[in-house]
Amino acid sequence: MKKVTLSLLTCVLVSTLMNADDLQKAFKETKMTGELKAQYFDRPHVDGKNDTISLVGGNVNLNTGLYYGFGAGFTFQTSHRVSKSIEGNTNEYINTMDVSGSVLSQSYLSYSLTDTIFKIGRQYITTPLLAGSGSRMIKESFEGITLENKSLPKTTITLAYVNKFQGRTNGLGDAPKFNNIYKNSTPIPLQVAKTFKNAYTLYATNNSIDKLTLRAQILKVNVDKKNADKTNADKSVQYFDASYNLFGVNVAGQYINSKNAKVKGSLFGLKASGNIAMVNITGIYTNTSGKGTVYSGLGGAADASFSAFPLHGGGVTYTKDTNTKVIVLATNIKGATIVGYMGQVKSDHKVGPAKYTKIDGGGAFVQYAFNKSFSAKVMYEHASFNTLKHASDMFRVYTSYKF
Repeated sequence: MKKVTLSLLTCVLVSTLMNADDLQKAFKETKMTGELKAQYFDRPHVDGKNDTISLVGGNVNLNTGLYYGFGAGFTFQTSHRVSKSIEGNTNEYINTMDVSGSVLSQSYLSYSLTDTIFKIGRQYITTPLLAGSGSRMIKESFEGITLENKSLPKTTITLAYVNKFQGRTNGLGDAPKFNNIYKNSTPIPLQVAKTFKNAYTLYATNNSIDKLTLRAQILKVNVDKKNADKTNADKSVQYFDASYNLFGVNVAGQYINSKNAKVKGSLFGLKASGNIAMVNITGIYTNTSGKGTVYSGLGGAADASFSAFPLHGGGVTYTKDTNTKVIVLATNIKGATIVGYMGQVKSDHKVGPAKYTKIDGGGAFVQYAFNKSFSAKVMYEHASFNTLKHASDMFRVYTSYKF
């Protein structure tokens, strides 16, 4: 496979050199962009102690111009730990933020033909069920093949096959590497990671009807049957959502149906959003049913539940026989986006080691762009669990300079 890939790249380079005019045009259309970032996180333990960490880093992106439809893309990411304070017995950031190192997260060859784009190699993928999270210093990435087609009117169809995943860290404080698919998005021991063989998905969006947006996706995850255990079985999930603008109000519904080994679970959600004066108000409700937890997909951003909290995420909302209610208020004052929200999660079953059945939470964030390049976001979120003495109060600061 390596020899075939190298031969293909060699042919592309040789043919490029044979046509100076087209090569010059490709160079002119090549674009380089980048971002400098600084992040600070504060996260508590269940015993009330806090972990804090701050990092600086960024990324550089290179996208070549097209040569007879062929192109390439590269993204280099780097992160460097500035400070870290771990008060508890466990480093809460070891799998998500605690990383000093660099990684080539995108390195793909593409081919464009009319309404179709083909990519092979390391690449970012963003769909409801297959998505790499970019909320930490190192953005998650996949290795595989994607095909996107827009031949049908107002319709986009995406096919993807992946067999490797790059997380946020390597779980040891260093830069992540591309490895076999991890369970969910958290790095796990290599011998367990090897039980995953591959995953493939079909995703479609349609806007043929005015004011109506439809999205549908299926995802299948395969494992190595010889090494798989009950926690690493084949998985399949189907996703559908629809949103419609009616008299200035956006109404949306979603449905997720999954099967993890023989355990089935489903989630149904509703969302309505509209403006009153200068304030946008959104109401959200989700409910789960079935014999087990709903499987939401691969990657840290495969968290499509309407009711997922920005910082604590939507993990609990996928638990069986659980309903979640959230209300969100948002406005813009002198260029600053201000968002506040509150909600409640209730389950008919005891969840996790703490065996809680209810969570009351809320939070807010402010985002401001000082100019087209420099922006900052401050986020705070509170969650109290009915069986825990200490609440979970998360605080984050993001700064970004894009060039």
